Amino acid sequence: MIYSTPRSLTMSLCPASQSQDTHVNIFNLTPVTATLAIVSCLLSASTACANTISEQIDAQVSEAIKQHFLTKVPDSRLEIRLNPVDSRLKLSPCSTPLRVKLPFQSGQRITAKVSCPQPRWSLFVTGQVQQYKTIVVATTPIVKGSRVSARHLDLREREITTLSGDYYQRQHDVVGRVARINISAETAITPRMLAVAKAVKRGDPVVIEARRGSVSIRTDGVAQEDGKAGETITVINSRSGMEIRARVIAPGKVQVP
Repeated sequence: MIYSTPRSLTMSLCPASQSQDTHVNIFNLTPVTATLAIVSCLLSASTACANTISEQIDAQVSEAIKQHFLTKVPDSRLEIRLNPVDSRLKLSPCSTPLRVKLPFQSGQRITAKVSCPQPRWSLFVTGQVQQYKTIVVATTPIVKGSRVSARHLDLREREITTLSGDYYQRQHDVVGRVARINISAETAITPRMLAVAKAVKRGDPVVIEARRGSVSIRTDGVAQEDGKAGETITVINSRSGMEIRARVIAPGKVQVP
């Protein structure tokens, strides 16, 4: 039997857009060696294509995750770790951009659905996302019931996807509030940990202010109730002994409507 082989053989397994061609010169090879060379070439080219698809999936899923998280929290830093695509999947190269949806998220864990319109296939990619942002943190322990001051606080980078509830980005939003619980050092401060401090307490002396146009009249009084800024409480005018209702406008200060 006479085997007739061409001087050279060129095979392209990846799509032209990938520009990954494998060239094998089989001149003077025996038929068996030539066959093995062709098989090896096919396997090599197939692996190259598979790697390209896997890299494409990783790149587009990572980009979709970045857009999703940075849209919600623009000034933050992301660390994304995707689990490898199952190497046993035989995925054909996609002729159009992949479609990526992020249907599932629980804390740091996220799942992305990746689909190709042509040829049609889809798969799920899982991974972990850590999002870091500079937020308000307690630098020293804060005792329950105490008023928070600037010396208790600092701005530090923290991972925010695991925080329960919101957080603060500015220290002055926290200063002056009262701790509802004991807060440990290095803890990120959240709204549920704090309460608005009472500007006036029952029995406190207060200044009662009444405005009539451009004229302001002030007199002394005594608070009959606790009150936060903006709340209306009962006070007694120390001069007249009359009980009146007034709105708390600042610590130790109320205003008659």
